[in-house]
Amino acid sequence: MSKYNILIVEDDQHIAASLSEMLEILDYNVVGIAPSFDESIELLNEQDVEIALVDIQIKGDKSGIDVAEKLKNDYKLPFIFTTAFADKETIQKAAAHSPYGYIVKPYSMKEINAGIEVAIQNHKNIREIKEDEGVFNINSLFIKVNSRLVRIDLKEILYVEAKGDYTVFKTEKKGYVVNSTFKNVESKLNPDLFIRVHRSYIVNIDKVVDIEDNNLLINEQIIPISRGQKANLIKRLNTL
Repeated sequence: MSKYNILIVEDDQHIAASLSEMLEILDYNVVGIAPSFDESIELLNEQDVEIALVDIQIKGDKSGIDVAEKLKNDYKLPFIFTTAFADKETIQKAAAHSPYGYIVKPYSMKEINAGIEVAIQNHKNIREIKEDEGVFNINSLFIKVNSRLVRIDLKEILYVEAKGDYTVFKTEKKGYVVNSTFKNVESKLNPDLFIRVHRSYIVNIDKVVDIEDNNLLINEQIIPISRGQKANLIKRLNTL
């Protein structure tokens, strides 16, 4: 099984191909290569990304730092800057965006591997600290529907589904369409109650009534389970 799902943000095809080959040798799963800001966001919305390697200088009006801001604020994902520049000004500019690492080209396989493992562990440590501080100790969530803020009891949510640029919250009574990224929504939900089972679905564990092959059933709704997430789901269930 691959270690982590990685997004490469790099506009040099040769460098991107070489980096992708390194990562595959190290048993990481490259979910995509994005040469620009827009393509980065498209892949982040489509794939289950766990960490991103971001070149600071990419094609287009927006730089890798703009991608990093989205990763940090909207997707809550760790990222490592990869760059050919090691001057003081570039380093200071990059450091202001709190990356989980900074690797200067040309990099070795050992540097890449060490950088990713440290970044992932630091991200987990930060998340655990936030959980201990009670960030997820909430019973409800306010979501913006049109011009209103609507309060939803978390226990009433059956599942959450990604729909392009929108996210749908489904309860027994109705559905709510929210203009928010799936990663941002996931960061707001209590991980003791919810689990991502697919790149497009997060489910309330207490609402799961049946699991067969790579599907689960919630309130007569069949929801797919990705191969990588099935083991995590089974671990969370009280099984005999």
